[in-house]
Amino acid sequence: MFLAHYSSLLRKIDRALHTFMDNHIEAVKGSPFLEYYYKKINDFLFTGGKRIRPILLTDSFLSIASHKDDERIIPTSLSLELLHNASLIHDDIMDKADIRRGEKTFHISLQDYANEKYSNTNTNTDDFGISMGILGGDFTYNLAYKAINTTDFPPEVTLKAAIEFNDGFFQIVQGVIIETEFMGRFTVTEDEYYTMIKGKTAALFEKAARIGAIFAEGTESQINALGKFGLTAGVAFQIVDDIIGTFGNPKKTGKPVDSDLKEGKKTILTIKAIEEADEKQRKTLSKIVGNQAANNAEINEARDIIKETGALDYSRNKANSLYQQCIAFLDEVEPKIDEKYKSHLTEIAKLGVKREK
Repeated sequence: MFLAHYSSLLRKIDRALHTFMDNHIEAVKGSPFLEYYYKKINDFLFTGGKRIRPILLTDSFLSIASHKDDERIIPTSLSLELLHNASLIHDDIMDKADIRRGEKTFHISLQDYANEKYSNTNTNTDDFGISMGILGGDFTYNLAYKAINTTDFPPEVTLKAAIEFNDGFFQIVQGVIIETEFMGRFTVTEDEYYTMIKGKTAALFEKAARIGAIFAEGTESQINALGKFGLTAGVAFQIVDDIIGTFGNPKKTGKPVDSDLKEGKKTILTIKAIEEADEKQRKTLSKIVGNQAANNAEINEARDIIKETGALDYSRNKANSLYQQCIAFLDEVEPKIDEKYKSHLTEIAKLGVKREK
């Protein structure tokens, strides 16, 4: 039942996103580069993605809304997907990533454009791609603001939701600032890690659930309980993302699985491994984590240490524990939410922790 529901929502969200982007592309017809650029944004949005955030927003809305066929929420839910993708465009620049979802990252595709179009000029094509990538993330952020503020809901409800959205944006940026500072350190505490991912990743899950409840004009109890559900599910999601980012199958993930270690990202895996490592293992990790030139043998050695120290098992158990915590929050909602949609929300959380990509 859930998979049919998920697939149905996915189709509706994708249709709404196509319409939304087609309208923007149509508006710049006659300006060849702008039209090309908008189409590249559109291509990036449709290279993949699970649409978990807009689906979470929609199901949170439907769990409270009196009319279950109320589809006003679908175009509004695009705001979370657009905000998420905007952050990915900027993340790929910061991470110097070439591949996302099995395709070239947005800024790399614009570098390719410059290499083709400006090969006979003095244009620095790398700088061109990075500049266009920064603008692409900014542009997509603005599309997200349009989606959250252009709704068929009462103005006072839209304003309340927009305030939540703005706070989510703030938390994402703050989380990435913290993560970037971590890159210069070898040791980070687990508590610091949770502070970082609650901003970088989990904030959008929390805001998706809260915004859905706000548009349904839910009670404060409903809004707060669904928000706690979303936040905890988001933390579990990121822990699984850390695991996949180091131990996943690149054919499934569509991106390299050595980049987190090479970039020195402080994931729960490396944090626990460093904490539990003996002197020799710690010394080895200090030479590999953050070393862009690390070879496959060294990356595999780091992976072995993560396993040997129990960090991999610890991380898996933590994600499963958080999954159990997040679904318990759904029992705190007052008045109770619709049982069918409560089940759907539980499945969304499960999807986040049981995935392979």
